[in-house]
Amino acid sequence: MSAVASSEGRRPLGTRAAGHSSAPGVASSSHVADGGSAPAVQLFVTCMIDLFRPRAGMAAVRVLERRGVAVEFPTGQTCCGQFAHNAGYRREAAAMGRQLVRAFQPAGDLGTSDGRGRRTAGSDPAARSPSADVPVVALSGSCAAMVAHEVPALLETDALERGWGQQSAARWRARAEILAGRVIELSAWLDRADAAPRSGAGNEPRAAAEGTRDEVDVVPAGSTAPAPVGPLPVACHTGCHMRRLLHSTEPPMRVLRSAGTAPEEPPDADQCCGFGGTFALREPELSAAMADAKLEALSVLREAGAAALVGTDLGCLMQLGGRLQRRGDSFPVLHLAELVDAADCEGLTREGLERAAKAHGDAD
Repeated sequence: MSAVASSEGRRPLGTRAAGHSSAPGVASSSHVADGGSAPAVQLFVTCMIDLFRPRAGMAAVRVLERRGVAVEFPTGQTCCGQFAHNAGYRREAAAMGRQLVRAFQPAGDLGTSDGRGRRTAGSDPAARSPSADVPVVALSGSCAAMVAHEVPALLETDALERGWGQQSAARWRARAEILAGRVIELSAWLDRADAAPRSGAGNEPRAAAEGTRDEVDVVPAGSTAPAPVGPLPVACHTGCHMRRLLHSTEPPMRVLRSAGTAPEEPPDADQCCGFGGTFALREPELSAAMADAKLEALSVLREAGAAALVGTDLGCLMQLGGRLQRRGDSFPVLHLAELVDAADCEGLTREGLERAAKAHGDAD
């Protein structure tokens, strides 16, 4: 994937992860966090995080590895094609979709090896690579929805339009459908796995209040004074694709509660933030008005004590965070992976979330 300047330099996230001691992801093979065999996942980092907030990707690697998961980062992954697809560039979107399928769903999984998805001489149609059944954890609900709901039909139609024939079209669809069945958004994976960090896996254990899963001791780092017991209020934004296509609104809320927060959705939770990929570029006035309306609704939760805005889609977070910055408002905006990463390692405090948001903004 492409890379932008960051504190780790101009290298793709997968390369940075491979050389980063606290988040040792790998480029082409699974990394086992503390020796021996471990359940594995492949990380679908998304181009937005790779380009604009790579530290959220690094946080996701740490979160997964603390839970005993071997994280693989296929270096051939690219944009899923959603931007181009939504803008009407279906041919270009299909080209990106095919590359994504090649990266995560190798041709050997279906006994194919040529660029058009056709079976080659000597290939075994029943052959499957070791990664064929490994979950693909996506750091964006909208990208997961694109892969699950749009890419299979898109690749089939594009193959037919290119004159590759019915067999190639069917095989591209089959490959994409297998990948679609493997893709799962990060909060949904954490919720399904009911995963907590393992003791001794590079984190300080969180102290849960007796008899509950939702309350934790909120202990400021370095403080010896008693701290109040209870979840830290945060605002949770769930993007349109996550809500309407994946129908996944509860997993992020449950994960945030398990991390020691009390998440609440704003009153207009079902309204779009105005990002919409190229929509924000082509209709900037309308997009900004929609973001401002969303921030007005967010103010209700802020007045009630919300310490940060947390979400699972970086596009939405950049949209809302960008409007806040233009207003000179430093309210913390964090990807869910960043908050869970912080919760794994130290007690959650308002000051800690502010530092985390500022550090990410400065570095990325």
